[in-house]
Amino acid sequence: MKQFILFILVLLPVCAFAQFTETFDGPEINSANPWKGDLAKFKINNDGWLSFDGSGLADTCSVHTLIPYASTMEWELDVFFSFKSTTYNNARIYIYRTDKPSDLLFYIQIGGKNDNISLCEWLPNGNVKRLIPGNRQLEGKKIHIKLCLEEASRWTLYTRLLGEDHYRKEGDLVSKDLQDIRDSGSLNISCYCKSKSKDDTQFSFDNIIIRHELTETPLASEEEPDDPSGPDITLPKLLSMEPLTLSDLQFVFDLPVRIDQATFSISDIGNADRIIYADESRKIVNTHYLEKMMTGKDYTISYTGVADEEGNVLDSYSQNVKLEEEGENDDEPSASGSVCINEIMADPKGLKELPETEYVELYNTTEHNVSLSGWQFSYGGKAKPMTAFEIPSKGYAVLYRSGRDIVVDPSAVKVPLDNFPSALANTGKLLQLLDGDNNLIDEVTYEKATPGKSWERSSAGWHLSSDLRGGTPGSANSSGEGEEKPNEPVTPDEPDEPDTPDEPSLPDITVEPGEFVINELLPNPFIGGSEYIELYNRSGHALPVSGLSIAVRKADGTLNTRYPLSSVTSVIESDGYVLLTKNLSGVTDFYTILSPSSLFEVPKLPILANTSSTLVLFRTKDEVVIDEVSYSSKWHASSVKDQKGIALERIDPEAETQSAANWTSASATAGYGTPGYQNSQSGISSPDDPDSPDEPTGIEVPQWDESSGHYTISYYLDQPGYSCRVFIFNLAGIRVAEIANHELLGMKGQLTWDGYVLSGKQLQTGIYIFYAELYHTTGTVKEI
Repeated sequence: MKQFILFILVLLPVCAFAQFTETFDGPEINSANPWKGDLAKFKINNDGWLSFDGSGLADTCSVHTLIPYASTMEWELDVFFSFKSTTYNNARIYIYRTDKPSDLLFYIQIGGKNDNISLCEWLPNGNVKRLIPGNRQLEGKKIHIKLCLEEASRWTLYTRLLGEDHYRKEGDLVSKDLQDIRDSGSLNISCYCKSKSKDDTQFSFDNIIIRHELTETPLASEEEPDDPSGPDITLPKLLSMEPLTLSDLQFVFDLPVRIDQATFSISDIGNADRIIYADESRKIVNTHYLEKMMTGKDYTISYTGVADEEGNVLDSYSQNVKLEEEGENDDEPSASGSVCINEIMADPKGLKELPETEYVELYNTTEHNVSLSGWQFSYGGKAKPMTAFEIPSKGYAVLYRSGRDIVVDPSAVKVPLDNFPSALANTGKLLQLLDGDNNLIDEVTYEKATPGKSWERSSAGWHLSSDLRGGTPGSANSSGEGEEKPNEPVTPDEPDEPDTPDEPSLPDITVEPGEFVINELLPNPFIGGSEYIELYNRSGHALPVSGLSIAVRKADGTLNTRYPLSSVTSVIESDGYVLLTKNLSGVTDFYTILSPSSLFEVPKLPILANTSSTLVLFRTKDEVVIDEVSYSSKWHASSVKDQKGIALERIDPEAETQSAANWTSASATAGYGTPGYQNSQSGISSPDDPDSPDEPTGIEVPQWDESSGHYTISYYLDQPGYSCRVFIFNLAGIRVAEIANHELLGMKGQLTWDGYVLSGKQLQTGIYIFYAELYHTTGTVKEI
């Protein structure tokens, strides 16, 4: 059962993105999905599109396949016609059908009299109702279509030209007719040709993706708010926009806003890579950009897609600005003690007037406002980044875990943090505050907590709060009169140990080129996840990492910012792994972890570009290159179309790093990543592994596992790059269950099946046909 649970948790974010994917990678039309119909009339062209040549024909030809239905769905596909469509030369994509008695059929009309794209409804009496008549004309261009159905009631149709970043909304409609929804139905591509005189009548389709959830749809800047003729709506207004740092901007609105589909951008820099609320009011939005702005340079700052709480979209915003320096203090490091840790509620159990929520209060001791952009809060020696915020002069800020109740003084700044400790240790812990340059601003080791009372700071030291509420979050501390004081100050002037404790001495070993290799990369993590870099020690002896650095090589051949790995003080044994990431929870929350000791959180690492980049591992002291790879997103397996959350794995650690043939996507059965342990696509196996057969045998029939209550299907392969389709059919040849569909495999592993069919019911006892197909990018196919 453990393996099945991990399998689902890891794959769920990916599976949710695509219930059905068809990219027509060949070699046959039905290589990836069981298409039926006029297969001989269709072909896969040189560009990898499904193509139908209707030149000189007067016919209707179609292909179809079965897809699962849901009340919320999303369809996407690319289309291209080499001709101007007419009433007699067009195409339809039949996408959704209800059962009787309603018996409705919905389809996307591509082309026609107006050469446009529309959503239509075919009624039981044979009449057709055009639900959403689109405005975009095909005009011989490649068009991407996106159709959304929300909760079986609202249809929304979008289009965009291939290569564009934003969609045009063609229209939406609330339908009250959707009843009698089926579990599944046919996806049908039909091409209509009724003009024999036409030449070069090529219909082309590609990249069909069907989901059972709605994804972000960025709209073009000229999009107007829905229903402008409707009742008056008071939309939020932008009150101010100001830079927090050279790479952070803050937008302040007068009313709460939604930013789930918003895009903020700076000219010459690009879109914000992080958009978050500054506090729970949802009126202040902080944005971060990968590059810094330069003072004295003109920029255009803009946003689109910002909405009010009801989903009404604000007008797009654009403003030309020039960034100027306010004063010399902007670039100076924060002084130690400028912001201090002022109050600690470690054990809130028993609080009555305050919520039972742990918190840490900060106090600005200076005469000016202090911006905490890029600052970190460290708990027990583990520093985590904080949301950018500002504390007024002599003001307070209260840190606490996001999602929990908190009551603070109205004048204080509330700072909810996703990475705030889930529980502060009651026995005491080291707390530290570090600025954006990693300078230590303040540190405190609080003593054992008393339930329902906070530790408060005063000029005489620390004491338990004497306030009747048990604490004073966001306001001046109590006198502490009559309360216990700690035995000694929180930060001793002369600790028993030196400021930097002596670490176990590392061996004086110089790492030579090729002894460590770059073994796995995650440039494009899941939303909320973290990029990572994995190293592998392929030498025959233990090696230290602390003397190495990592950087990105620029186009001119020079190295960009160097990031030392001096914080990784562990010695890595031969055949050991080093997983480097800026946020451990951004890895452990998404992937199976077999060796936690191989994972290291490093505060600063290079940003990995999603498409391509050159990563260099080198000795810090003399910059001798240990390993270097110029990776590309094109190295992913051809069956992988949505690369988000899928790691690139090295196949053979002994083979050439730069060889594209030595890299591929992590397998689906391994959860699309193997951080800190052997790659799923690696051909290395232990001679003592009893599960390794003498020769690869393909895929085995399902075996019932009584302990887990699931079927397991084991496979062993001779090379990486295989994908699989695994189905269950009844004796009538009808597919009743889907175990895997177009799923990328590793060198060996297991698929699991819970015994449930496509309708969500458990399969009845009987005789069934188990069909499995393994297919490789080289064209090799194995069936069972």
